[in-house]
Amino acid sequence: MKRVAIGVIGTGFWGENQVRVLRQSRMADLVAICDTNEKRAREIGTKYGVPWHTDVDKFLRVPGLEAVTVCTPTQTHLKVGLLAIESGKNLLVEKPMTGEERAADRLVNSARKANVKLLVGFIERFNPGVRAVKKMLMQKIVGNVIIATGRRVARWPLRIGDVGVVKDTAIHDIDAMRYLFGKEVLAVFAQTGSLRRRSYEDYAEMMLRFDGGTTGFIDANWLTPRKVRTLIITGSEATINLDYITQEITLENSKQLVKPYTPWAEPLKLELDSFVTTIIQDTVGSPSGDDALRAIRVCDAALRSGKSKTLVTLSGS
Repeated sequence: MKRVAIGVIGTGFWGENQVRVLRQSRMADLVAICDTNEKRAREIGTKYGVPWHTDVDKFLRVPGLEAVTVCTPTQTHLKVGLLAIESGKNLLVEKPMTGEERAADRLVNSARKANVKLLVGFIERFNPGVRAVKKMLMQKIVGNVIIATGRRVARWPLRIGDVGVVKDTAIHDIDAMRYLFGKEVLAVFAQTGSLRRRSYEDYAEMMLRFDGGTTGFIDANWLTPRKVRTLIITGSEATINLDYITQEITLENSKQLVKPYTPWAEPLKLELDSFVTTIIQDTVGSPSGDDALRAIRVCDAALRSGKSKTLVTLSGS
């Protein structure tokens, strides 16, 4: 079976996780890593036995390199992504794909013109619990979906981000709801603010109106003492509760409460396997750059709504 020669750009907390998973992959050969911090690059390269670089241009010229993952700070995604595209590399960019819609659009168009694959790290799509919920919704087990409530809260992250809680955290729930419902967001109303840092918002309460009538609520913040990642879907016939972390599901209707068994699996491994498989089989990958662009548009609408305290509408196309 063909193996894909792959490299990782950015070896911080999440980048190291990708290095760990790819180093064990049966489908990919991790041929190099890159980080502008020489100490960090050497540390991770030595720890996992992988050649390391500090210069992105030299890294992208590694013989045989076919694909890269981009785990650098958000505001560098466009620059690093364009360099990868210009060198003909397929790429998986961590979310948010970029910090701004215009940059996201440029990255998507550049990848399309260069005929390289551009996927984005919306990892919840590979959560076995989410996939089980998707199957339930397709089977109409809950009837018509009326309301979905996502809660994604924790204390302030140790890493210093260059986007706020909406694009760093709530964007996962935006994409998960788009994926589960197969519908686009038509309108957003949000309350946002910052208690600890003035540069970016650290809490957001969002209401999304989806094409077809479903309402989505998202509670995201960096203020809650305990990490919580949950989704509640209320339908006309039943309710689904999902814990993203444990991947456990509870299904309840008027007669019974059951807990369907879903085998646990590491979403990151499934995500990276999917990326590599897309390259090997030369298929259309998902979640795509277009998915990322649509999620960023919803985030921007939420931030505008938070500032204006008004409902913001979007095109459903």
